[in-house]
Amino acid sequence: MPSQFNIDDFERLSKVGEGTYGIVYKVCHRPTSQIYALKKIRLEGEDDGVPATAIREISILKELRHQNIVQLRDVILTDARLYLIFEYLAMDLKKYLDCLGENEDMDIVLIQV
Repeated sequence: MPSQFNIDDFERLSKVGEGTYGIVYKVCHRPTSQIYALKKIRLEGEDDGVPATAIREISILKELRHQNIVQLRDVILTDARLYLIFEYLAMDLKKYLDCLGENEDMDIVLIQV
């Protein structure tokens, strides 16, 4: 399936985090001015192509649709890198919990269908 985005259309705004397999940036999609999180996974030195962990992450996130799970918008594969485009969230769960006071609980939201 072809990507809906072109990697050259993104402007890097700031670095969000870094892990074993790559770096996450806050980016702006120039044509739409939408803000996204871009996870850049290095493929150099990978004899077998895309790491199995990345393939698992992509397959799981493509299937999941839940308000509490960050949504994978697109996947872009180039010769040397794999890019995962996610919706951008201002903070992760750890940062949110750290912002709460000691005696403060998370808001509980009940949705009745």
